Amino acid sequence: MWGHVVVKKSVGLRTEILVTLTFLLVAALLLGGMLMLRLTEQRLLAERLRHLDEVTHLVVVAVVPTQEATELVLPSPSRSQLLSKLSETGYCDGWWLFDQNLNSLESFSIAGQQPFSAARRQQVRLTGVVERRVNFPALLNLFSTTRAGVQFALPLYADQRFAGVLEMHFSLDDIRLQLLDALQLLLIYVALYGLVLVAAGYYLLQRNIVKPAKLLLRATRDVERGDLNTRLPIAGPTELAQLAMAYNEMVVALNKSQAQTYIHIDELKNTNRQLQQARDELIRSEKMASVGQLAAGLAHELGNPLAALIGYLELLKKRLKSTDQDVVERSLTEAQRIDYLVRELLNFSRPVDHLSIDHVDVIAELRVCQELLINQGTCGQVRIEDKLPALSAMVCIQRQKLQQVFINLLINAIHACENKGVIEFTAGIEEGVVWLQIRDNGCGMAAGELTRIFDPFYTTKAPGEGTGLGLTICHRIIEEAGGHLQVESIPHQGSSFRLILPLALNQE
Repeated sequence: MWGHVVVKKSVGLRTEILVTLTFLLVAALLLGGMLMLRLTEQRLLAERLRHLDEVTHLVVVAVVPTQEATELVLPSPSRSQLLSKLSETGYCDGWWLFDQNLNSLESFSIAGQQPFSAARRQQVRLTGVVERRVNFPALLNLFSTTRAGVQFALPLYADQRFAGVLEMHFSLDDIRLQLLDALQLLLIYVALYGLVLVAAGYYLLQRNIVKPAKLLLRATRDVERGDLNTRLPIAGPTELAQLAMAYNEMVVALNKSQAQTYIHIDELKNTNRQLQQARDELIRSEKMASVGQLAAGLAHELGNPLAALIGYLELLKKRLKSTDQDVVERSLTEAQRIDYLVRELLNFSRPVDHLSIDHVDVIAELRVCQELLINQGTCGQVRIEDKLPALSAMVCIQRQKLQQVFINLLINAIHACENKGVIEFTAGIEEGVVWLQIRDNGCGMAAGELTRIFDPFYTTKAPGEGTGLGLTICHRIIEEAGGHLQVESIPHQGSSFRLILPLALNQE
């Protein structure tokens, strides 16, 4: 079977969109700013080159010899004065004047500027074309060592004859500095404007996308935990509002489906409980019927020989000396235990006599049984807390059998407390029935013992201390009266027996 691979991203939706938005805004602003800087650079360079072309043309006109002198002479006061003025300009890096044989006549240079090579000057001489070379590093190349400048090599003619070469170098660093300043302003503008746009975008993103997405995520986790009461506000962009509306409709449908499922589950639980109770009652009835038949047969077959045996032992006891009566005493004790068991079997198998039904106050009868055991000293050091209400609860049941039930339950509770615990009585009337509860804080019973506690001949007492029929008979007596006997127990914390009996008609 293929598994699902879950990749957990390290960033959330808000961070991812915010980073993407910032990147796109900065890229757009930088692209627009760089485009404007590039256009400004081209415009400034074009204006500077046009200006330098005019300057070089004027200089060439002033330097070219007159018609009377077809060669450059050294020195020429007017020419020297002109070139000196040219040297004083802020952006002239140098100039070199060569005669018709390309020999240097005059020169001026700063910052280590060098003229063109001799081959380049020879090329200008032969072609007669102005040589112009422009060096302008890219604006973002902040670490370039190349100076920004333009270099001219101009042929000089006098009376249509070659007279020499004038080479001039001009700096363009001022333009580059202007553009760098503009670049700094651009970056500051991009940062500030981008910050404003990102802040506005963040606010809109938080309100319109991130917050609804978080609400949807939280609501989805509530659904995962089983809470279907969360509803999303229908607001924001159309898609998110439609998503919230779809979620609310889904939760309503799930709520209805869950409610119907719970109803079906409760019905199934009730049906299973009823089936289990019916099954348990049927099994118990079959057991009771089998045990009743067996008990009746055993009691009939064992009763007469057992009575004879006890009689013979009594006669033997009278004839023996006191020193030899110990074995007979023990035999009588065991025979009497057998006789008690036979009488219990007879009581268990005896049919109900509906003509001897009494109207009994169960609350008063429980107090009577309590007093009986206290007077007999059976309770020992066990403390009984009587929390029974001051009311009368009449039921239809044989008084003797009801006393048998109460005494059996009380003796079991006293044994469970080991003569040093607490037994609590409570009772109440609800919807035509009366319930009485006898709770102790004794040793309790395990879950496996609770399922068999009403089975015939099952006992949790030590061998020889119980027959295993007491609770079975109690359960049968209560069921014959139309009631129920329930038990709850926790090991080492105690047990609780609850009797539920229908009230007599005149009581209701």
